[in-house]
Amino acid sequence: MDTQLHQITPARLGLELDLIADLACPWSYLGKRSLERALESLYGAPVRALRWHGLPLQAQTEVQTWREHLATRLPKGIDVDFAHQSLVEAGKDLGIAFDFEKLERVPDTREAHRLVRLATRESHQSEVVDALFSAYFEHGQDISDREVLVNIALDCKLESVIKTAFDNPEEGRDDVEAEEKRLRGLGVTGIPNLLINGRVLVPGPADVSTYVQALDQALFPEELEPQSKRLLH
Repeated sequence: MDTQLHQITPARLGLELDLIADLACPWSYLGKRSLERALESLYGAPVRALRWHGLPLQAQTEVQTWREHLATRLPKGIDVDFAHQSLVEAGKDLGIAFDFEKLERVPDTREAHRLVRLATRESHQSEVVDALFSAYFEHGQDISDREVLVNIALDCKLESVIKTAFDNPEEGRDDVEAEEKRLRGLGVTGIPNLLINGRVLVPGPADVSTYVQALDQALFPEELEPQSKRLLH
């Protein structure tokens, strides 16, 4: 006799992850690393490659020192030195060695975002993002400098077609500009912002446990929705 098996529990949904962030934002660096730690707690759920949506915070016409820039992003009553200390401590737990003493000015990150966009064609997006974050926040390199970006591309072993594309200053630029325009048109101003499966939004900086909860909510919406509505925006 043939035995038919029936699934009595719903299949686990997959995860689609969209992260809006900037490469000169320390909370974006922490957010990406925290999300990766949270994903390590998942078993059996398919996860598509993280989709990176670049939103440069530094206007093209602005020239600010790092301390000036950071001061504009902090809540009232929080000074830059205290923020640095808090970020360094948070980074240690995630394997990030922030070195704010090496930061001078805030780079225009549009060219760096263009490199990330091109790297996506060869599925090297996440690796390039990590390299750019590390170059700026851990080594004080200017990620608006073309030579720095080319060296990062080489270190990440990008295919020659990608390096050739990056040599053309117009390749991918329209995509980066259109993305920024779209996000600003939607009213997005703060970063990072994580959207999971197009329905669960984690706005602003979040720790690993918050991301774990958000991932669970996306995977099991019927089971966790009542409680999570009180905790996530």
